[in-house]
Amino acid sequence: MSGLFSRALAVAGVVLLLSGCAKKQDVIVETGAGKETSKGAIDADPIALLPGNAVGVLGLDAKALSASPFGARLTAIAKARSPLPESAEFEPARDLDRVYLGFYSMQGVDTVGIAVGRFKPDKIEQAGTSAAATSAAGGAGTPITKSEYAGRAVFTSRGMGFTVLTERTLLLGDETGIRRALDRIQGGRTKRQLPKWMTDALESKTAPLAGGADFTSQPLPAAAREQLAFVDGLKTLALVGNFADPGLNLAGTLSYAEADSATRGAENLKALHSRLSTYGTVLALLGIPQPVRSLDAKAEQTEVRFVVGVDGGAVAVLLEKAEAYLSALGVAPAARPSNP
Repeated sequence: MSGLFSRALAVAGVVLLLSGCAKKQDVIVETGAGKETSKGAIDADPIALLPGNAVGVLGLDAKALSASPFGARLTAIAKARSPLPESAEFEPARDLDRVYLGFYSMQGVDTVGIAVGRFKPDKIEQAGTSAAATSAAGGAGTPITKSEYAGRAVFTSRGMGFTVLTERTLLLGDETGIRRALDRIQGGRTKRQLPKWMTDALESKTAPLAGGADFTSQPLPAAAREQLAFVDGLKTLALVGNFADPGLNLAGTLSYAEADSATRGAENLKALHSRLSTYGTVLALLGIPQPVRSLDAKAEQTEVRFVVGVDGGAVAVLLEKAEAYLSALGVAPAARPSNP
């Protein structure tokens, strides 16, 4: 589950970056001619673009994220590493409204996302083409490539990619995920295939962050079970959150196959909080506040109700440390192409 959550945050960053990277150039399924989903239909129901069989989903209010205590830092890092020049005329805080994410694998990257906002397809494609040409010529900074699939320009960089569908909708994810979604669009097969409870989470209007995961179809990785004891026997996760004080608040329900597993899950979750608390002194030496302010969990038959409060300032510091770490590894910020 930790991998799933980290990928959610990573893709949120990719939305702000408008960048991604390529996998092999295979066709996922054959597409039908003359049946392409219209722009109006795409904009009317962006959730329908997500393929079914998702392990997990997450809906994010992009403006609430941007206004969070760590949103400014996340945006600054994203803009610094974006390979697109200012000529793309895209400002995340101004232009991005909401993001819908679908995760299709517990191991490795298999993600599809839909960003809803205000985009300028011609400007973004022109800027992306310029950035790809600079990258192909050996230019410094974040590498970006341009390819064509299903009649659309797809830009990829460092594991993720994107293509602008309309002035209101942008598709992002790993390249296999993007191609799967584009095949459905070109074949006119865009309809809601996710379970209703996942769709309801994505459409939540009561919380700026909502999602869920179903671990019954794919087993959790052994590494997750070893490092996070509370996931042992876990079946599903339902989650809502906001960015109020102290910065990130999460509340949710974990469901287990048996009541005994739920009791152990609650105990292990509280034990995790205790272990994290012991790292406070070490974190303080590194200039990082204790991230987890509070964590409570209570077992009720086969379910565990939990609430978590995360320090937004600590998240901002962690993002800053991560930026410095990437720079130390030689993953430099983008050398943006000059505006045409």
